[in-house]
Amino acid sequence: MFVLNEGQYTGNIVNKVQVEGSIITHTHYSAPNSSPDWHYHQNLHICFVFQGGKSETKKRTLYTQKAGSIFFYHPEEVHRWVSPEPISKSANIEISDDFLKKYYLSPANIQMALQKNVDTRALILKMQREMLLAPTDDHTNLLMLLLELVSTPPSVAGSGVLPKWVCLVDELLQDRWNEHLSLHQMASLVGVHPVTISKHFRKYFHCTFGEYQRKLKIDRSIALIKNSDMILSEIAHYCGFVDQSHFIKNFKERTGFLPKHFQQL
Repeated sequence: MFVLNEGQYTGNIVNKVQVEGSIITHTHYSAPNSSPDWHYHQNLHICFVFQGGKSETKKRTLYTQKAGSIFFYHPEEVHRWVSPEPISKSANIEISDDFLKKYYLSPANIQMALQKNVDTRALILKMQREMLLAPTDDHTNLLMLLLELVSTPPSVAGSGVLPKWVCLVDELLQDRWNEHLSLHQMASLVGVHPVTISKHFRKYFHCTFGEYQRKLKIDRSIALIKNSDMILSEIAHYCGFVDQSHFIKNFKERTGFLPKHFQQL
């Protein structure tokens, strides 16, 4: 087992930016050079595997069953990278103790934020896009995106115990993300009046019903673009968009990339 110091990875770092002591990278891993050795990072580590890849913890528990997964590693949590594909690609974010202290963050808060925020993958891709567009010393936009990524969503942080119907609506939308559900269908399935959902949806989800549905569709499309044989028009249809142009517009808005450019990332 070995220790990876700040900014070190077992793969090839293609792009790297430092933001107030935290490090954001775009990293490639190849199967021939994949390191099966157990290791750990000194700092808290977030890894979004958007193409190929697999990782294990010290307990031999698989973290990634498919590309598109996000790992969260505590400082000094032992794991290893195994690349079953010829090339695996990931976005890595390493957060220093100084950054945590400065912005009153904790590993538990960040882990919850990653799990609860439907925009997690889109935000990480926006950060990757920002690294490509703004290779300067001014990383204000990157810092803002990073803080948005690691901050607990307001619905989780400030509302105490959520009403049962909110959790049921979220589960329903997550499970049936590419279906068209009417307000009355949704209300019937979760057992509340349609007015309750329409009146309070924005309060708990911080966007309109339509916006939340589009967020879910774009989130699911990210893995499909990189890790399926479907062409963009097929992905657009599968994800429930009316046409490819509508899909492209929403993908660009959410991630900063055109789908065809993300394919090449």
